[in-house]
Amino acid sequence: MAGQELSLCHERSDRQICGQSPIQLNSGAQVLYSVFGHFSCVNLYLILPVCLLMSREMIKPMKKTYKLKKLIASCLLVIFCCLFFLPCNLSYAYSGDFWDSYEIPATRQKERLLDAADLLTDNEEKALLEKLNSVSQQHESNIVVLTVYDHSGSIQDFADDYFDYNGFQADYYGSGILFILSMEDREWAISTSGTAIEAFTDYGQEYMTNEMLSYLSSGEYYLAFERYVDIADYLYGLYEAGTPYDVNSDRNPNELKHVAIASILVGLGIGLVIVGIMAAQLSSVHMNANAGGYQSHSGIHMTVHRDTFIRTKTSKRPIPRDDGSRSGGGGGSSVHTSSSGSSHGGSSGHF
Repeated sequence: MAGQELSLCHERSDRQICGQSPIQLNSGAQVLYSVFGHFSCVNLYLILPVCLLMSREMIKPMKKTYKLKKLIASCLLVIFCCLFFLPCNLSYAYSGDFWDSYEIPATRQKERLLDAADLLTDNEEKALLEKLNSVSQQHESNIVVLTVYDHSGSIQDFADDYFDYNGFQADYYGSGILFILSMEDREWAISTSGTAIEAFTDYGQEYMTNEMLSYLSSGEYYLAFERYVDIADYLYGLYEAGTPYDVNSDRNPNELKHVAIASILVGLGIGLVIVGIMAAQLSSVHMNANAGGYQSHSGIHMTVHRDTFIRTKTSKRPIPRDDGSRSGGGGGSSVHTSSSGSSHGGSSGHF
């Protein structure tokens, strides 16, 4: 959101997740940070005694003039201050976690919209959050949008962890769907949990993202997120009706609408042509006084009718058995396990 600087740096024994948002530095600070910014404050406290010892040894042989010694001491003091203060201040500026710990909280910690990449205006954020809250309450499932400037590691893992460690599983028995945008690499990801895994199948997620990508590519982020909420509402409605959107489902609503309109237009066109031809052929016909005037006395007269049996043919094929497996492109949702041990569906890509 505007005016916020967000970042993430969680270090664990098995992985590191870092996210940073852009921060404005003057040219001098950028140079110093490029040299010293990768040192942590803890490492600096170990390096500083060494720097002081080196400066002392460097000054000892330089006793020729007082001015030279004073100049060197002043330079070392400036370097000392930069090493001591600058990295610590920058580290603080980049701190600010997307979640507090790697424990699943008992309550939800964040709103259903976090625009850390600052893609939306204040009015757009307000309108989108109201829509997210309304659809979430209607279907008893958290519908979430997250934007970040950067992330490290898999964006799918980042999306799963944001959902889990911010307590979105605490609502509605863990059900929900999260859509995330990462702007630096122009990546997106979807993470589903609970009933949303079944409601948003792989095929349904593909339909959803295809509807959004044109808006994302052109920078119309509010329209993309609005479309996301509308499709989430539609797909959840199908799931609640017992017919989740999947590979064996009817085509999406836009395709059905286009096909229906095209069918009507084609039918009308063919009908008009046929009626026109028939009307043209009737131009030489005159009305008769009775039905006999319309009867044709020429034609085939059947005198013998006989049916003869020739052959029979029988074909057999095995009846496929439904063993409950979704392998082999049978639809459904691909499921994986997040770092918290929770089951998630989802997908990811670029825009």
